[in-house]
Amino acid sequence: MITISFEDEPLHDTCIELEKAELAFGSLNAAALVTFISEARAFENVQELISFLGDEIKISTDDSLSVSIGSDYCAALVVAAKRFKRDADGRVIWSSVTRLKLVTMSRVP
Repeated sequence: MITISFEDEPLHDTCIELEKAELAFGSLNAAALVTFISEARAFENVQELISFLGDEIKISTDDSLSVSIGSDYCAALVVAAKRFKRDADGRVIWSSVTRLKLVTMSRVP
């Protein structure tokens, strides 16, 4: 099961409490955010989540993740655990990651 933590308490509250998410992001994007968090928590590791989301998720060169949330927002996530594996090139082996931190929600330009 993937665990998702948040950069700070205000972001946590905005992302977890549907009413606050609707005020911050609009009802459709809030529903997409709640769905994403629920789906992410259902997977055993981040590789499964990446495979499931397909083009909705991007992996940056610094191994941070960017996930489309609805049509207007993007969630930025980073690995939140100290125990995970890297390949020979130093890249994260996503099947070894079970903890992510949501660091920002931003509007897509």
